[in-house]
Amino acid sequence: MGKRDKQPAANEEPLLTIGAVARMFGLHQQTLREYEREGLLHPRRTAGGTRMYSPEDIERLRFILVLTRDMGVNPAGVEVVLRMQDQIVEMERLMRALLAQLDEPVRQRALSFLEGSEFGLVKAAVPGEGLMVRRRVPVESPSKGKGKKTTEENGT
Repeated sequence: MGKRDKQPAANEEPLLTIGAVARMFGLHQQTLREYEREGLLHPRRTAGGTRMYSPEDIERLRFILVLTRDMGVNPAGVEVVLRMQDQIVEMERLMRALLAQLDEPVRQRALSFLEGSEFGLVKAAVPGEGLMVRRRVPVESPSKGKGKKTTEENGT
């Protein structure tokens, strides 16, 4: 079995070479190298130095191409968006670790908030994304007298 025919072990992710990824997306290999130099992509390297792209790298590249091709975002903007996305993922990981320490009723309430089933968070078409929706919420207004409810939106 040749080097190119090597199958990943059962516990390994399938990895693609730079040439395969470039063909998959209609890119020049140099574009992928540039994305790596700019810190946008982080492919693994074999002992011989060959770049190998994981499924996560492929998804990240898809997102980069949506930003650049479809939305016209420049490389500096892509870097900012990716950095923010990475921070969000890390914050979600930390939140879930904290949630694991809570008792069950509090954990369920917090999870429903984080997953968007409460407080006006609406699921978007992109997994892991959400859209905040403004709602009119009855609040007590101290200037209008005790117990009388008024409708305020966004603190106005």
